[in-house]
Amino acid sequence: MKSRQHRLWPVLVVVLIVGAMALRAATLLRYDLWYDELYSVFTALGDLPQLWASAVADRVHPPLFYLTLWGWLKLVEPTPAALRLLPLGLYVAAILASWWAAAALSPRGRAVTALAVAVSPIVFEAGAELRGNILLVTLLALAIGAVRRLTTPEGHRPADRAILVAAAVAATWTHYFAWPSVLAVVLILARRGRWRDGLLVGGAAVLAAIPWAVALAAKSRSTVGIQLAWSHPPTLHDALLLPGTMLADRTPAIAMAVAALLGWLLLANAVRTPAQRDLALLVVAPPVAILAGGLVFGVGLWDPRYLIGAVVPLALLIGEWSDTPHRGAALSTAAVLALSAWGAFTPATWRLPWRTVTETLLTRAPRQPIYVFDGFTALPLRYYARMAGEALAVPEIKQWPDGATPAGWLLLRPSSFPTGPSAPERLRAAGRVMPSLRSG
Repeated sequence: MKSRQHRLWPVLVVVLIVGAMALRAATLLRYDLWYDELYSVFTALGDLPQLWASAVADRVHPPLFYLTLWGWLKLVEPTPAALRLLPLGLYVAAILASWWAAAALSPRGRAVTALAVAVSPIVFEAGAELRGNILLVTLLALAIGAVRRLTTPEGHRPADRAILVAAAVAATWTHYFAWPSVLAVVLILARRGRWRDGLLVGGAAVLAAIPWAVALAAKSRSTVGIQLAWSHPPTLHDALLLPGTMLADRTPAIAMAVAALLGWLLLANAVRTPAQRDLALLVVAPPVAILAGGLVFGVGLWDPRYLIGAVVPLALLIGEWSDTPHRGAALSTAAVLALSAWGAFTPATWRLPWRTVTETLLTRAPRQPIYVFDGFTALPLRYYARMAGEALAVPEIKQWPDGATPAGWLLLRPSSFPTGPSAPERLRAAGRVMPSLRSG
């Protein structure tokens, strides 16, 4: 009976993985494309010199994802569905790469690892966002799988070293948040006595980063465009809930607390073997780097998506834990995965219905300019108007409209409100009292 259950476990988990993929595909257009995604699109629509110049001017992250999107746009039209197919494909690739990284585990452990990645709230959301985060997960999974092979007593294939170097370099060219994980890989190789491999990986990543660093240094520091609007300085609350943020983000506080407790117990248990200690180092490297960066630069850097580099090693620890003969291993593994799935499948509350807003403006304010205070509002309106085949003028303004401003509509997004009196008071003072689109 136990032998049959042991064989059925991986099959059941694989069915759940396929279910998570199907749900991700079915909800691909649950949210409209927003500014960050559309900025990537407009950056990738130009030629390669323009793409490089835009990436350097923006400075948010290196340009590998823009290059990937540039190639994708050579194959598809920039419609919402076609654009979202790229992160969906990378989401599937990340799950398969995690399966490959868990080759040393049993079939059940490999399946649990892949499922933990599939239902991670951070990865599940990234699987429908046209940004570089999901590409980063895939590359780090390949790097971690390769380093695990290089550090096993059984030996490795020559291709593993090449995969490790290529994945590490590509990850650092995808996002700055790859560096903590790559440095952790170098430390792991050094600690395991593989100094040459560590120097090779670290040296290749540094050398490959030189062109990007030189391009950034040539630009004025005043052009730095790092967006911190969704971040905040880390607090003790964040530190205590750290594993819960990766395992059960968007669930109620009590569920996140339970996930955090299980996560901390998992990390505390991961000190028995060298391989487990390696994974624990890979888990803690991204949050420690974020904490250090926030203290050094004095800015808020804490955001769940910045922890994405820790997801795959944490999933591997969950897979290893599920392989242990401990009586509570299966139950605790199921609890962690259930909490993660709850967080992954819970809709986000901050998303805005840009398509509906655009259609309303086109109907209620035809051929009139729509004034906005920021590009975060302007870019989605322009995109969805273009998808509808309509012309919509969306000028960005830096101050409140006055008597000399041509007639039009003013679209206010709460987070972009200028400080001071309320919008109606401002408009009345300028003699520009206008009805609301909501008022009919």
